[in-house]
Amino acid sequence: MPSPTLNLSPLDGVVLVVFIVAILGLGFSAKVRDHSVLQYLAAGRNLSMPAFVATLVSTWYGGILAVGDSVKAFGLGGLLLFGVPYYIFAIVYALFFAERVRGADQISIPERLHQRWGKGAGLTGAVFVFMLAVPAAHVLMLGTMLRLVTGWGIQPAIIVATIFGTLFLYKGGLLADVRVGLLAFAMMYIGFFVIAGWCLIHYPFSDVMSHLDPSLKKWDGGVGWLGFISFFVAASWTLVDPGFHQRVASSRSPSIGKRGLYVCVAFWMLFDILSITTGLYAISILNPSLSGLEFFPLLGNQILPSGLKAVFLCGLTGTILSAMVGYTLVSGATFGREFLARLKPGMQDSEIKNWSRVGFAASCALAIGISFEVKNVVLDLWYAYSGAVVGALLLPVTSIYVPRLRLKAPALWATMSMLAAFITSFSWLLWCKRTQNPNYEVLISGQKFTLGTLIPGLIVSAIVLGFGEVAGRRAIKT
Repeated sequence: MPSPTLNLSPLDGVVLVVFIVAILGLGFSAKVRDHSVLQYLAAGRNLSMPAFVATLVSTWYGGILAVGDSVKAFGLGGLLLFGVPYYIFAIVYALFFAERVRGADQISIPERLHQRWGKGAGLTGAVFVFMLAVPAAHVLMLGTMLRLVTGWGIQPAIIVATIFGTLFLYKGGLLADVRVGLLAFAMMYIGFFVIAGWCLIHYPFSDVMSHLDPSLKKWDGGVGWLGFISFFVAASWTLVDPGFHQRVASSRSPSIGKRGLYVCVAFWMLFDILSITTGLYAISILNPSLSGLEFFPLLGNQILPSGLKAVFLCGLTGTILSAMVGYTLVSGATFGREFLARLKPGMQDSEIKNWSRVGFAASCALAIGISFEVKNVVLDLWYAYSGAVVGALLLPVTSIYVPRLRLKAPALWATMSMLAAFITSFSWLLWCKRTQNPNYEVLISGQKFTLGTLIPGLIVSAIVLGFGEVAGRRAIKT
């Protein structure tokens, strides 16, 4: 069947043009106070509470179209699979990580790995952080939005959306991202209040629930206890997410980084309620054969009047764009500052900034290539590809910030644990692709559940670090 497109009125077009002009105006008008790398990549570590909350909320929720995918697959269970675990780990981050992240001189995960575990761990961590920050999911979603508006093919839409969506980043760095993120934050809530309110007023929620498939009413989304545990562990991504780390490290003070996270959790809970409610309406109203990535924009296209339709689309687009820019910044900075500058000590700030800009382009190119091959954002990117990277980083990074986990393993063991964990997880990923097991399922005690890639890597990482800990303690005794 032909790909659907949105039916936009002249009023919708005006609203969208005004929004795009505002986004570009905010991005390109950002003026950095000085030309240092710290100012460019971390806004001088001076984010106020409103800026910190608004940009972290919109960046962390940039996968908004994938929420449609998850609600289509798991129904009400999406709140417990993709909401509650992330609130818990965000609170864990606030309790154990935030003040230490902001209180240190280092502003990145690779820097902390280098400080604790040596240059090899820092370089290895830089490669993995770059991979984790590549915004493949976001370029796919922004390209999907452009395709729905223009009717273009998905590949040219992805390329054009990615190029024009990141142009202002090359000039203004994090400050430009923050200015865009403030508008995105406002629009994402306005847009979803509009559509959720419209649905609740015009379509009784009881009718939606009565027609909902029974499997979509289950608390666990039908994945079972083991599956829920697997999804819960996957939310530990929060502890090593480079965008999360960058925002906390860039806050004005350790207390803002910590208290701001509690405020963010409250906003995420509110937005989950709005988005999952909207997703349930989309299941009820739209053709179930449609892609979950298209659920939200097509629902707005079908039920909202002119003007409000564009407001909702602006909320979707701004949220995706903010996250795409934020992760492009992190991946580019990792390429220039954490990898190349670490290989060549003594680089001037101007050189690091220029190489970071090269990193922006490299990250976007890789994201575009990956997005061309993706069929399901939740499983293919977040649960599989990203899970393999998170499993490699989680224990070495956590041991830096949690005093009780200060390991005595020699530095080489940390590097070995990251490499072994990633190789294990990625091998499992390739095996599942080869054996046509797209959900990464295993059978335990007669129950089939989705294992993902994070848990295998995490187990291997723990084993390697365990041997390293034994070796380190023996060396101390002798």
